Amino acid sequence: MLHDLVCFDAGFTLIQPRQTIADNLAEVLEAHGHRAGPEDIRRAWEAADAWFWETYHQPGNVAWTNDADIEATWRRYHSLMLRELGFGDREHELIDKIIEGHLSADAWLPYPDTIAALELVRGHPSRNSAPPPRIAVISDFGSALADVMQAVGLGPYIDVLLISAVEGLAKPAREFFELACARTGIAPANAVMVGDSYRADVVGARSAGLDAVLLDRNGTAGETDVPVARTLTEAIELAAAARAAPAS
Repeated sequence: MLHDLVCFDAGFTLIQPRQTIADNLAEVLEAHGHRAGPEDIRRAWEAADAWFWETYHQPGNVAWTNDADIEATWRRYHSLMLRELGFGDREHELIDKIIEGHLSADAWLPYPDTIAALELVRGHPSRNSAPPPRIAVISDFGSALADVMQAVGLGPYIDVLLISAVEGLAKPAREFFELACARTGIAPANAVMVGDSYRADVVGARSAGLDAVLLDRNGTAGETDVPVARTLTEAIELAAAARAAPAS
């Protein structure tokens, strides 16, 4: 039987950028009369991405608990790409446009399987006559996420939206996941988290007593100790199956 509360990450789980970071960078550069080849942009993106994940996974990282630090993180990220490309002296000219294209509400869209997955949660056959599960989103994101969710049509599906910049909490903090349970009145043992980061989503959820499913859209997770899904609908079925397994 599917859990009473199904929690999702937002970015790269429910929603994706309309334009990749690399494409956004290339577009801004070209609009300002600067050119960079695809391989150079990929090299710059990889360097910035390595810094991002190293920083994001540092224990005690609180950069995602307020809008100012989140924007500073993204500015640092895009500055690293510009410097890698030799445009460090043009940061003042370019960085605002790059950030604008990345953080605006219309810069995101749902994955093709998102709506179907949320509707599956609401009407999952394992629930029979039981009330439909509640749906929460737990995300390390700026406060603009509330506008993003409405803009992409996901707002009506979400019962509780927990945004790190609003709550002052960031994954994998146990309290962030406990908050979703507290606001829905559902015990952690009856809740599951679906997200694309093992450390942020799986470790954080488990620390609060929730079940977890790792979403691995690209098939790069390798062996792990948690159910792994390639799509959101598969993640929901894996959650329901895993919960039913002990009883069977």
